[in-house]
Amino acid sequence: MSRFLFYDDKIINLLLENEKPTGGAAVQALNWVKGLLEEGHEVALMTNVPKDKLKSEYRNLKLIPLYDDKKGMRWIRWVSYRIPFIHDQIREYNPDFLYQGVPGWQSMVLALICKKLGIKFLMRISSDAMVDDRFLRKYSKPHQMVVQNAFNLADCIICQNEYQFGQMQEKYPNNKILKITNPIEYKSTTNSYAWKGHILWLGLFKAVKNLGLLYEIASLLPNEKFVVAGEPAKSIDSKTREYIQKLEKLPNVKFVGFLQKTEVTEYLINAKFLLNTSLFEGFSNTFLEAMQVHTPILTTNKVNPDQIITKHNLGITYDSAEELKNKINNLTEEQIIAKRESIQKYLYNYHHHRHLAKKLVEALTENTKSYNKGILQTLTLGQFKPSIAK
Repeated sequence: MSRFLFYDDKIINLLLENEKPTGGAAVQALNWVKGLLEEGHEVALMTNVPKDKLKSEYRNLKLIPLYDDKKGMRWIRWVSYRIPFIHDQIREYNPDFLYQGVPGWQSMVLALICKKLGIKFLMRISSDAMVDDRFLRKYSKPHQMVVQNAFNLADCIICQNEYQFGQMQEKYPNNKILKITNPIEYKSTTNSYAWKGHILWLGLFKAVKNLGLLYEIASLLPNEKFVVAGEPAKSIDSKTREYIQKLEKLPNVKFVGFLQKTEVTEYLINAKFLLNTSLFEGFSNTFLEAMQVHTPILTTNKVNPDQIITKHNLGITYDSAEELKNKINNLTEEQIIAKRESIQKYLYNYHHHRHLAKKLVEALTENTKSYNKGILQTLTLGQFKPSIAK
């Protein structure tokens, strides 16, 4: 069995009794944690949150202390205190693998520590924007150089989809690169479809989530009820604020604020569709949460990773609000039933957290550098036969 250490200060938000908003990378990491634990591996999480603050089901999770944010001299605390502290904690736990879910400037620190200690460093791509010119436009030159050097030092780069894989394979041909789908804790459900239910939108309110398109769609479908769940991101832009105000004035739109995970599930069970309006994603975990209760997905053709929505009949894709309106108005109940059946099979075959955890460990212990077909392929439900191209 292998020993994994997860370095992700956002995962803890999902484990707290008073859950806090967090991004999809943390949701994904938590599902890796669950899958690895259930497959018999040892898993620990670096955090400075005490166990008594966690939900009861997570209090047996091994926690490794992270540095105290307030400790150390202000301008030199990273060099004088934090880096030595992180180094000592990683050395003491001595994992086989250290996983980081969102690449950043700290990745370079972790990569160097792992090289020194002989630990394999895993970097997960959190978004398509991390692998192309959008990354160059968003971050400063020093930040870019640090992250790129960390990628060069990483023992494995883990991608969510074919686009990310192709970009990273081209940029880092000497690295081991794995493409594997996002895991989710699989639960068999048999809920009935909410034919007259709402259309649910989930996410943080920020520019990339494209609330302007949400407003356009809600305006074109006045007879549909839209439920918007989430809250403003810390650095919300003025355009997003403007569309929030416009959406609040629509009679068919209801804002319900930030939802705990159990509340998300309830809203999805009672939803007619999950709607995605993002400008780009890597692989939205809201898709998996919707699939878990067999709720079909509405998404743009730009946010259809590896064409899974169309290829596996999981929902409806669209290029414009007008096109989506026409497709929804012409949808039959028989088509919906077929999509729900496809969703159940697809989720089990491609995203089961235990199956993927097993395949992840197998791939990490292989000697080959790249895994172009790391997304799992199956012949029949429950029979996993990975096709991993070298």
